Amino acid sequence: MKYHKKLSSIGAALLLAATTLPAMASTPLAGRDQMFHAVAATDANAVYLYDADDNITWLRTTTGANVMTFDQANNWATLNWGGLTGWHLPTAGETYDPSYYPSTAKGVGSETAHLFYDLLGDQPAVDRFGNPQIPVRNNGPFASPDGIPALVWLSGTHATHADYAYAFSFFAGFNTELPKTALIGAMAVRDGDVLAVPEPETYAMLLGGLALLGLISRRRRS
Repeated sequence: MKYHKKLSSIGAALLLAATTLPAMASTPLAGRDQMFHAVAATDANAVYLYDADDNITWLRTTTGANVMTFDQANNWATLNWGGLTGWHLPTAGETYDPSYYPSTAKGVGSETAHLFYDLLGDQPAVDRFGNPQIPVRNNGPFASPDGIPALVWLSGTHATHADYAYAFSFFAGFNTELPKTALIGAMAVRDGDVLAVPEPETYAMLLGGLALLGLISRRRRS
């Protein structure tokens, strides 16, 4: 009982913080192509989308209209995408607490909520106090080819039911919980940036080119 009271107190504090603190500026998603070079997030060659705020890379490909169970989504998300390991479902953030709406106080700590509210500029039809508002639903750079599913599975140890898992609603804008057998969509993220780091040979070539240009310039002046 004390544990649940503590959780409720934490949830209340998060709600207060979400309503009193000023909104933080967000860095737009940055695109990376299949060779891990920087491109515009909206570029057709942008296979990966880097979120500098959370220091994670989103796989631009989602399950789209294809739905799967929690275990199937886990298997899909952890595939070797682009020859890289370490992919996983987005994290759920704060513990789900059904006594608050939305359950994550605008998704404090949730990677999907940060994407929804701060990067895509979306908002649900009802605010955290239950008041109606004009909904905004952008897919941003995820609009092609698969778009963002209405519901996606999240990673995180569930606090109340072993056969349930967390999910995030891209319409309602908050975390929820569903039986692991439910059929919804999935997205994949990876810690850090996949941006290619130039090889030492590349730096050597650049320095050699600059030195050659300097030598030519000095000869012309003399």
